[in-house]
Amino acid sequence: MFRHALLAGVLLAACAVEPAITPPAHAGPTGPTAAVVMDARTGRVLNEREAHRRWPPASTTKILTAIIAIERLPAGAIVTVSTRAASQRQGAAVGLTVGEKWPVKDLLLAMMLSSANDAAVAVAEAASGSAERFAEEMNARARQMGARESRFVTPHGFEASGHYSTALDLALIARHALRNPDFATLVRTATWELTRPGRPPQQIVNTNRLLGRYPGADGVKTGWTAASGPSLVASATRDGRQIIAVVLNSHNVFGDAEQLLDLGFRSARAGALSGR
Repeated sequence: MFRHALLAGVLLAACAVEPAITPPAHAGPTGPTAAVVMDARTGRVLNEREAHRRWPPASTTKILTAIIAIERLPAGAIVTVSTRAASQRQGAAVGLTVGEKWPVKDLLLAMMLSSANDAAVAVAEAASGSAERFAEEMNARARQMGARESRFVTPHGFEASGHYSTALDLALIARHALRNPDFATLVRTATWELTRPGRPPQQIVNTNRLLGRYPGADGVKTGWTAASGPSLVASATRDGRQIIAVVLNSHNVFGDAEQLLDLGFRSARAGALSGR
């Protein structure tokens, strides 16, 4: 179990696009509701807290959405925005308009950097024809990755009945996704300039504050709703070793992730020295 001192703290500000909220009452001062630290190469869990507890994954859902889209859609694909995608304005959104044509690469950047829910719907429809069929594929793909304790209902993770995951499953999904070079490049992108016809360029900053702040940080995705609390799937690579840390519902989500990544690197080094 994690030491309480390791997981203490209070989150002071929201991510750049996802709305600021007060962490829910069930987020205690002693740390996250659930957490996992995993060696990305071996899949070995180095430490955990309530790793199998079902929890709303919020926008960390988009990790699975992104990797399925990358596997299914050509890199140069152009997506025509549907009425349904343009109507998805709850939570974070980039403001898609009906009939607008977007490169799938730009939709993925909007989805993963600014957590745009409308972009997630557009990507899901492009990959599977509808958000509902895409959700079926999400569940099948998650099981293939070993993530068998999750159920996905939407491609974006905004609050929906019966949509849940676990810290362990999110680590397993992230581990698989990070093996894909296109996904790895996407989630380590710190900033991106969005250009749209007739509009001034817009600088998009990744909601993952660890990028550029924590040495070796290279992913993955923030998540934040009133039900989930502040959550984060983080990754970092040092000396050829990549560690994944999942923090669900923490008052100090970025600080906790940093300390858990530190713990992961220490544990991994100790294991290597002992021959494990």
